Amino acid sequence: MPKNIYVIEDNEKNMKLFNAILKLIPDIKIFTETQGDLGLELIKSGAPDLIILDIQLPNMSGIDITKELRKIDKFKSVPIIAVTSFAMKGDKERILAAGIDKYISKPIKVQEFREIITDILK
Repeated sequence: MPKNIYVIEDNEKNMKLFNAILKLIPDIKIFTETQGDLGLELIKSGAPDLIILDIQLPNMSGIDITKELRKIDKFKSVPIIAVTSFAMKGDKERILAAGIDKYISKPIKVQEFREIITDILK
């Protein structure tokens, strides 16, 4: 049965890159959205095995999406990866404190990104 990966990212180039990397992983289904509020609704209406979130999104931040999802039993243990350009001192800690499981700073390292995802989906 394929694993469902939800990617919420507003940057078109990043979305293309993420999709290209994810398509190399066998037996997955990818769902995408570019706006935070619509991404939250997409996730809530589905059954994610993994969520990949940008932090800085239109209409709702990745942190706010995470906080909302963590209030719902169905999503409390779903792994969430933040992929963000927020890389200042304290950003990682603040992001992880919101309930996000992994933090990857942009620009991503393709091999590391793929390895993190395949490890989580095992």
